[in-house]
Amino acid sequence: MHSASFYLKFPIIIHLLISLLMISTLSAAPKRHVVENPNIKMIVIPRTAQQMAAFYEGREFPTKAIKATRNACFFTIGIHNKTKSILWLEQSNWSFTTDTKQIMPISRNDWKQHWQELQLPQRFQSTFRWTLLPGELDFHPDEREGGNITLPRSDASFTLTARFATQADKQGKPVTVSFDNLRCAREDTP
Repeated sequence: MHSASFYLKFPIIIHLLISLLMISTLSAAPKRHVVENPNIKMIVIPRTAQQMAAFYEGREFPTKAIKATRNACFFTIGIHNKTKSILWLEQSNWSFTTDTKQIMPISRNDWKQHWQELQLPQRFQSTFRWTLLPGELDFHPDEREGGNITLPRSDASFTLTARFATQADKQGKPVTVSFDNLRCAREDTP
């Protein structure tokens, strides 16, 4: 558990994550997908393009940047380490697969390159980056983290398989969580 001083050092991050979570309560949010076991609780929430556009518009993002987010499929992820050891988030150990192919997520570097092509001011690039789930992170016992992952927009359903190494040396028994039949949220999804 982080001390109060942690939250004072990172108020903008906390504010952004709370805002993302509030989106789901203020609008008709798509279904939450939850997996919980003795080791982990993980939540995946598909976000509509309109939800994400409203979130970034509220932070005064330029129209060209908001338009770019509409081409991506956003999922808000929440993770809680319920083990008594370290759980390693390494998105490179996650897979997104349809019946016929693997889907490559839109990486932080992909977004950075796109923002630079659009000449998006750094303050917006930083805000956007803070809303993404970290690519790598060590979760200590009872720690929680959240943020977005992005995929190319598609109508196909897919399976997310998230693998987490365990123990300080990453040599413990891995924890694997799967979510079947995930889809990009459509605007008319209740």
